[in-house]
Amino acid sequence: MADRYAHYSDEDLFRLMGEGRKDAFAEIYTRYRGRIYAYVLRMIGDRDRADDIFQETFTRIYRHCHEKDHDIARASSYIFTTARNRCLNAIRDRKTTTDVEDYHQIVYQPSYENAELSELVKTSLELLPDHYREAFVLREYDGLSYHEISEITGESLASVKIHIFRAKKKLREILMPYLEEA
Repeated sequence: MADRYAHYSDEDLFRLMGEGRKDAFAEIYTRYRGRIYAYVLRMIGDRDRADDIFQETFTRIYRHCHEKDHDIARASSYIFTTARNRCLNAIRDRKTTTDVEDYHQIVYQPSYENAELSELVKTSLELLPDHYREAFVLREYDGLSYHEISEITGESLASVKIHIFRAKKKLREILMPYLEEA
């Protein structure tokens, strides 16, 4: 089944989903499940809540594929925007803060070789304001362009650049005492 749709673009798969092709949805799910789950997990910081939001995201995409205009210009933007909205709702509704111990269990594969430093980076991400963390995660972990992040968040291109710049600056401030020791 996967090979059958491997040559289709994401936008073509959305069109097929709108026509009732469940196997086209399976291909979209296969293509995006890893990236979306990682994004949600980094934004939420709690594995159980991330699992729920991840499922809600793809359930929502599946249910609404018949309602959406089948000429989606950028399927990846639509999928990330759906995940983002689920995350923002969860963050807004969050009654308690994330336990640091739960956050340390997040799957993270940094380019740093020092395990202690990678733990500090993960903890530092939690200290960023939500809009800074979101822009930083989309750029540095998901590799999206500033333009794509702008589409997903609905922020201007300038705002996205500022959020990422400030996130990096804040991370440097948080990590500087630890980096100076090393």
